[in-house]
Amino acid sequence: MSRFASFERTELGQKLKSISQAPERIIEYRAFSREGFPAVTALVSEVGPLLKDLAETDRTAFNFAKQSIGDWVAKVMIADDYEKVGQRSVPGKVFSTGAMWRKKPVKE
Repeated sequence: MSRFASFERTELGQKLKSISQAPERIIEYRAFSREGFPAVTALVSEVGPLLKDLAETDRTAFNFAKQSIGDWVAKVMIADDYEKVGQRSVPGKVFSTGAMWRKKPVKE
């Protein structure tokens, strides 16, 4: 069981997971990855308002929520045959850093 399982069952966790794992998100994750940005950059404008209260009241919970989102995005990217190639700062004021992804090379 994932260390994020208990958070995933909360109302906020369910909202954030739904946003981050929506099937149409892969298009955005691919685009940001292709352009040299962490995939989570695609979520900044949508999850930022949902995390605002946590950021102001409970930094530990805020950081855990961001890590949960990163984990869910990673699952989407791995399922789409991407590999993690590093980390980079994320534009916006939600995530500090995020994973960089690239499509795995086709084996001949």
